[in-house]
Amino acid sequence: MRFTVLLGSKQNDEEQQKFAAQITKNYRHVIPVSATGRASGGVTLGLYFSNSDTQFRETLGPNQACTLFGATAGSDIISGDAYLAVGYGLNPKDIWRRCLLVLVGFVLLFQVTQLIALEYFPQYGVSLSINIFAKEDEEVKKRNARLQERKKERDQQRRAGKVDVREQAHKSETLRAHQKVFTWEKLNYHVPVPGGTLRLLHDVCGYVKPGTLTALMGASGAGKTTCLDVLAQRKNIGVVTGNVLVDGRPLDSDFARGTAYAEQMDVHEGTATVREAMRFSAYLRQPAHVSKEEKDAYVEEMIELLELQDLSEALVFSLNVEARKRLTIGVELASKPELLLFLDEPTSGLDAQSAWNLVRFLRKLADQGQAILCTIHQPSSLLFESFDRLLLLERGGETVYFGDIGRDSRVIRDYFGRQGAPCPPNVNPAEFMLEAIGAGVSPRIGNRDWKDLWLESPEHKRNLQEIANIKSSALAHPVPEKKQMSTYATSFLYQLRLVVQRNNTALWRSPDYIFTRIFISSFISLFISLSFLQLGDSIRELQFRLFAIFWVVVLPAIVMTQIEPAFIFNRRIFIRESSSRIYSPYVFAIAQVLGEMPYNILCGVIYWALMVYPIGFGQGSAGLNGTGFQLLIIIFMLLFGVSLGQLVAALSPSIQVAVLFNPFLGLVLATFCGVTLPYPTMINFWKSWLYQLDPYTRTLAAMVSTELHGLVIRCKSDEFAIFDPPSNQTCSSWGEPFVNIFGGYIDNLNATTACRYCQYSVGDQFFVPLNIQFSERWRDAFILLAFCVFNFICTIIASRFLRYAKR
Repeated sequence: MRFTVLLGSKQNDEEQQKFAAQITKNYRHVIPVSATGRASGGVTLGLYFSNSDTQFRETLGPNQACTLFGATAGSDIISGDAYLAVGYGLNPKDIWRRCLLVLVGFVLLFQVTQLIALEYFPQYGVSLSINIFAKEDEEVKKRNARLQERKKERDQQRRAGKVDVREQAHKSETLRAHQKVFTWEKLNYHVPVPGGTLRLLHDVCGYVKPGTLTALMGASGAGKTTCLDVLAQRKNIGVVTGNVLVDGRPLDSDFARGTAYAEQMDVHEGTATVREAMRFSAYLRQPAHVSKEEKDAYVEEMIELLELQDLSEALVFSLNVEARKRLTIGVELASKPELLLFLDEPTSGLDAQSAWNLVRFLRKLADQGQAILCTIHQPSSLLFESFDRLLLLERGGETVYFGDIGRDSRVIRDYFGRQGAPCPPNVNPAEFMLEAIGAGVSPRIGNRDWKDLWLESPEHKRNLQEIANIKSSALAHPVPEKKQMSTYATSFLYQLRLVVQRNNTALWRSPDYIFTRIFISSFISLFISLSFLQLGDSIRELQFRLFAIFWVVVLPAIVMTQIEPAFIFNRRIFIRESSSRIYSPYVFAIAQVLGEMPYNILCGVIYWALMVYPIGFGQGSAGLNGTGFQLLIIIFMLLFGVSLGQLVAALSPSIQVAVLFNPFLGLVLATFCGVTLPYPTMINFWKSWLYQLDPYTRTLAAMVSTELHGLVIRCKSDEFAIFDPPSNQTCSSWGEPFVNIFGGYIDNLNATTACRYCQYSVGDQFFVPLNIQFSERWRDAFILLAFCVFNFICTIIASRFLRYAKR
């Protein structure tokens, strides 16, 4: 059996060197080892002896003592029962008769509570069919009143059979603003697959003119959304070939800003109002030289155009499906697209009436000069006839038809009739066409190769001629003056201000998100404080102060579990917005951190106040100034939790993946910070790098040294190590040389028996052997802050390059 006795440490002390030399000379199992891991000359004596070293026991046996709880004078053996009983008040016999029964009782209690909650408090995702409105200020009230007045006025004019003069003027102005024609020829798209490439589009040709509503239809998997994404320049994988032109000229670098793309999934900031969502888009996507007043006025026109007057102050999360679809279109229109509006299945998920209302809005936009291209899946005959032109695809991305639909679908009926597939008058032509080409429920009509029939048709030749005429006519005009190209319409600081403002508003309108964090921070701190209420200055309470500080490392884990889902959801919104070049990924990442800062500081202050004063911190040399330093460290720890959580979320493709990192990171950081595994007992492999890289190491070093520096320790009666000095010697003459070298104090110096030795006299003697220095606390604090900055920089980089949005 082998023992280790840690005697203590001092630096460059002549008396200690003499003591070390004497011990080393007499006992062969003595090895000098570093106490602090620093190159400062400090020495700790590790006294190793085995059962064969009888000289040690013969010389010091009657007068030795162990400082652990449950020790007896003159014995180097401590029973586990005595250690538990004296140190922690535990009786091993209680394991079966008390502890096990308590654990089983808790399990039964939780199960019964769960059954009662499921039975009497069911939560099945109830959705209330109500709209929730934000509080209106004076400016919003005036705008809403004007919208309602204009709505009543327009309704009265319509009932009287009159036309609103303002609508006519707006229509003519919009038509003048949208004169560019969008064309594409021989469009092909190939994507990589295992073993080669797959063609999804093949030689697709077409055009969209201002003031027209063009439908893109086809079977499931025919490439409708793919074609729309390719035309909108939204694909980030694969190879696109062919000519995509605006007025016969190649696309500019700011093409995405000149178009609008309403995606099928209505992803918006849920806590924003309809007006706020549209204003946000207008402020950041319209040119910077346009005044705020003009942008606000345009947003009001869009609200009126989309008939959202009654919902202008409704929060987005409370809108129904139809209103969300209209908002999605409105957010894109708020950018005032100069060229084209793309929509991906805007009627999906809507009932017949809602779908008709939405297509009616699109028809109104087209009549006012907007060029619109949208995918649509099996519309009714009434919806189908609202479109001007159709691009029909079959599987493999092959074109079956592109051209006019005509009144009562007469044009397209004639085409399919000439190809041997006449549409009965009582059948929806949209459904009939899909079935004719094999994209419907019924078998395809005949064995016709519809793509070859289209390529050989006069309609196809007329389309190619029309595209050529559009190009030649546009190229005949002088090249428009080249304006300065920029990726974003507004400056970086303007983007940052608006995005931070939106994030702050979103957090303010999410009380459950904020109150949950405040409650958890308050509960943990209060629970710990009540467990360690008004600590004194004994050795046990010295350990309790360390334990109370150690709980600070729990805060980042709690923050991370809350931050990650919020960050990933916000990233979904950012992915949609970044595709339209609204703001940069750097703005997104910075705004996420800045939005969390006020609430982190608030939670830090609450945690600090409920910890410092009830426990009784600040009794050491640092005093009240030290408690202020503790507050700074707590705030840094919360900031570290935010930055690490956002980094993990930025690196993860989903919430399910992100949360898997948390237990591993929490375990590693808490294990190697020097408390769970004390520094002297940690193996060199971990001590050399992981201990140094652990940010919790800096947290605990800074807080422990601040709290314990200069704290006078007074052992309680059961905490003294009791030993008897040799005959004719006092406790002072026998024990003080050791105390002077290794610290602590002897309570009864003049006694000749039962000397009471306390191993610490000040808190510094406790934390210095743990590789902690009070003089380095500010260095440790700024190293912790540096970890936060590092996480923040990595989050920015990950937000720029890892969006997990493969299109």
